[in-house]
Amino acid sequence: MGNDTIGLNENELLWARLFLSTKLVERAREVELSRVHISLIQAMVLHALKISSEPLTPSKLARMLCREPHSMSALIDRMEKQGLVEKKHDLSSKNLVRVVVTAKGEEAFQRQRSVNGVINITSGLTKEERETLGSCADKMRLWAGELLRKMQPDPYGEPLF
Repeated sequence: MGNDTIGLNENELLWARLFLSTKLVERAREVELSRVHISLIQAMVLHALKISSEPLTPSKLARMLCREPHSMSALIDRMEKQGLVEKKHDLSSKNLVRVVVTAKGEEAFQRQRSVNGVINITSGLTKEERETLGSCADKMRLWAGELLRKMQPDPYGEPLF
């Protein structure tokens, strides 16, 4: 049965291509990271902590990585038990927790950077193609965030994503 038979429009076809490409790249990165004993989400948390110009709270990490706050808290707890991160109480507000990378977390971060075949997948694109892809990805992320906020407003007043 062809695309014309079921009446898919070009947006539906492009969405399917994008979804399948994303899932395939995600799976390839998971396999790649498993070789250095770190999960994709752990690598993303460490990456977010390393590139941030400010200390991050679990809720800020959840928003940055498009995760529910309770899921991020559970992940941070597991990562803390593994010695990858540590929760530090903020000196100005004792009920505020900041997440910091430990020495073991730094080692894990460097290990995940050493396997970069999937990360370098865009190296086959020209600079112009990479810029266009980045611009399109940014626009789609913003639009998806707006759609999600309309469909599922955050009960705590801050946008989830």
